[in-house]
Amino acid sequence: MNDEQRSQIRILRYEGIGYKKIGDALGLSRDIIRGYCKRHGLDGRATDLVKNQDEDEKFKQKITNVYCLSCGSKLEQKGIGAKKKYCSIECKRKWEKDNPKIYKLRCEYCRKEYLSERVKKRKFCSNECYVRNRFFKEEDAAEILGKIMKRKQVDYVPKWLEELLLSYIKND
Repeated sequence: MNDEQRSQIRILRYEGIGYKKIGDALGLSRDIIRGYCKRHGLDGRATDLVKNQDEDEKFKQKITNVYCLSCGSKLEQKGIGAKKKYCSIECKRKWEKDNPKIYKLRCEYCRKEYLSERVKKRKFCSNECYVRNRFFKEEDAAEILGKIMKRKQVDYVPKWLEELLLSYIKND
């Protein structure tokens, strides 16, 4: 293993890539990668690497955008413009498919927090909440009103109903 491979292993581990994928990208076995990572404090979940944070931050700043995030090949940076993160559009698509963005959202009907993969504009946590909000029935309204009158906790209040009730309170 040479110095360039060692720095690539470190970079790819900080990017959240597992031993097997790093080994495939560098042409080394998974066990060699794992052994190196264990000896240098890069073991465990790749996303939880915070052993020596100051040293790690300096290293990450020094080598950012040197290697492709997907395949680990060396990048040629131009002097101007945005820095490349991927060697090709195929690598970018593969990286985004393997590492989807996860958004923490709040359901507009039941108000529970949920995680959404790749979709930032979702409004409901499930189809059931969407259907209940879209086809709100008189029985649901009666149930909510009954709980309010008895001063009991109301589990689900659609956003539009909450805004309507609050508008009546503000006008009085």
